[in-house]
Amino acid sequence: MEYAIEPARPGDREAILSVMRPWNMHHVPSPEMEELDAEAFFVARAHGRVVGAAGWKILSQTRAKTTLLGVLPEFARHGIGAALQEERLRAMARVGVTTVVTNADRPEVVAWYERRYGYRRVGTLKKVSPFGHPEIDRWTTLELDLQAWVRRADAEAASRAYLERNEPHPLKPYPPLLINACLTGMIPTKAMTEFVPLTTQEIVADAVRCYDAGARILHLHARDAEGRPTWRAEVYERILLGIRRERPDAICCVSTSGRTWQEFEKRAEVLLLEGAARPDLASLTLGSLNFPTGASVNPPETIQRLAETMRERGIRPELEIFDAGMVGFAKYLERRGVLSGRKYFNLLLGNLGSIPATIANLSALVASLPEDSTWAAAGIGVFQLPMNAAAVVAGGGVRVGIEDNLFFDHARTRLASNAELVARVARLGAELQRPLATPVEARALAGLATLPPAP
Repeated sequence: MEYAIEPARPGDREAILSVMRPWNMHHVPSPEMEELDAEAFFVARAHGRVVGAAGWKILSQTRAKTTLLGVLPEFARHGIGAALQEERLRAMARVGVTTVVTNADRPEVVAWYERRYGYRRVGTLKKVSPFGHPEIDRWTTLELDLQAWVRRADAEAASRAYLERNEPHPLKPYPPLLINACLTGMIPTKAMTEFVPLTTQEIVADAVRCYDAGARILHLHARDAEGRPTWRAEVYERILLGIRRERPDAICCVSTSGRTWQEFEKRAEVLLLEGAARPDLASLTLGSLNFPTGASVNPPETIQRLAETMRERGIRPELEIFDAGMVGFAKYLERRGVLSGRKYFNLLLGNLGSIPATIANLSALVASLPEDSTWAAAGIGVFQLPMNAAAVVAGGGVRVGIEDNLFFDHARTRLASNAELVARVARLGAELQRPLATPVEARALAGLATLPPAP
């Protein structure tokens, strides 16, 4: 659930009262609350809508009171109320308040203030109008030593920061799980598996199924009318527009692979797409390598030229790593200013001609990544599930799909669909208490700032 806590705006008065209405605290003006001063409120916004609000009022140089606190019921249990409460306590502390008075009527709310913030009960106060819980006629008055709370909160924040710097997951909070679905690739055919999507319509439909199963990045290869790999931008355009009509939040990544053709102009043509067809990400393999059926040729000058074109076009590179030396080349490009900001790496292990799929090798690759990096692990063939599982445990993202592996099981007796491969990773993430990345979280993890234009 994405939301932002911010000071209320002058025009937020009615939205604040709407938030309070389900809790019967919207009667303003009334004997309980003479007026609502939006300048003394914080609000929680989600998708441009006020979904929570909290107010406060100065009583004297060192004393203040809270006024209203509410969250729309459909947005409950996302930590919004706690975030609003802590924001207003910090605001009161900054202006020198040392004691905060709060009135509450619902027993569970009174207990929440006591347990979470250290309030103590100091008395009760009879209600003078039908405000709050209709069956409770008195407020419980609570007081908080604000300086003591600030010390505790700062100590807890320092402890959390220490955990994040020094401790492993799950003591250190896990990031959201970002799943990248590689749907088609260069090699799979219908003769190999009925589940590989090849036509524009099949790829779009499969992308929608994978997104709905939990994938936020869709790694795309295009095929021509005969099902052969193609570099032509007009084919990619149809795929991209089709996906964005159906799932506009999806992150679309196109291939600039050197596995089938090496000419820069062919590999870069897809990067020239405009408007709603412009890709979010584009693959960038950071070195040459051998596959069992041939080579992917990526000379240094081609890699750099592709990266520069991506930078000029506002497309983030999906950095493909098949061996440790490729991480070194990413650092070289960053030193030269070709790469910058948040970097998204796919670590692909288990290919016959590159780094073996072991936990030790995955750990070494992750440890070698530059600062400000997001990574996902992929396993080729039978190594897909072990590498995916290792990534989920280690706090990384996952790349999964038919491009890398045709089968659901190690024994290779059952062909897999892309959606069920994604769904398996999502289930594994749920078991390990790693919620799937939301669309906004996924874009932040991949270094993307905004949604593409609507098709």
